Amino acid sequence: MRYGIITDIHNNVSALRAVLKQLNQMNCDSIICCGDIIGIGPNPEETVQELLRVPRLVAVRGNHEKYLLEGMPTEYPNEENMSPNEMEHHKWEHGLLSKGSVAFLRSLPNRIDLCSEGLRISVLHFCMDGNGSYLKSKKNPTEDDLLTMFADVKSDIILYGHDHTRNICKGEKLYINAGSLGCPAKDHNIARAAVLNLEHGNTAVDLIDVTYDVEEVIRQMDALNYPDKDNIMKHFYGLS
Repeated sequence: MRYGIITDIHNNVSALRAVLKQLNQMNCDSIICCGDIIGIGPNPEETVQELLRVPRLVAVRGNHEKYLLEGMPTEYPNEENMSPNEMEHHKWEHGLLSKGSVAFLRSLPNRIDLCSEGLRISVLHFCMDGNGSYLKSKKNPTEDDLLTMFADVKSDIILYGHDHTRNICKGEKLYINAGSLGCPAKDHNIARAAVLNLEHGNTAVDLIDVTYDVEEVIRQMDALNYPDKDNIMKHFYGLS
């Protein structure tokens, strides 16, 4: 089996289309998305609709879907460290989503467990505490860090995202964070993904970097001039 792995698309439909084209050319049997489909970028509705066209899609919700479906802070300061501009951004993008797109996002669970080639696979956005809140991420986690963070996940392979940084760790378990597909940061025009190859209980991971027209995405952001756009362009698109 060959699984295309994507995460943290963040409303970047241009990057998503480029990656899906590449994964299709690699004859992936299924696409697995580790959440944060929406948030940050300029095309929330188009991004969700593009995913809806993917056959054999396996997807979970992330914290940005949680803001839509379970609510978000309304006052500042707050436990999410969400600024007033961020709150306005989420209101803006939520208002652009169709009822069908919201229904799709609502259908996504927090976690999916699969079995393939005799191996157990868990798909989730990130580790959570007993109250359903995401734990604080740690930059470049080691195997010991990951074993602690995902202590309640007993699978052989754990697919996750959330912190936007690619991290592949193979030891007692195989952990795969493909890196953010839709937020290039310093990589500017690179959409990240990965391919998990499973055969007779053996695993191999191919890292996928696809170039796309990020300047067109930036032009859309400028034209829409939506809430928190300047902060987003600085922190998630690497623009000063």
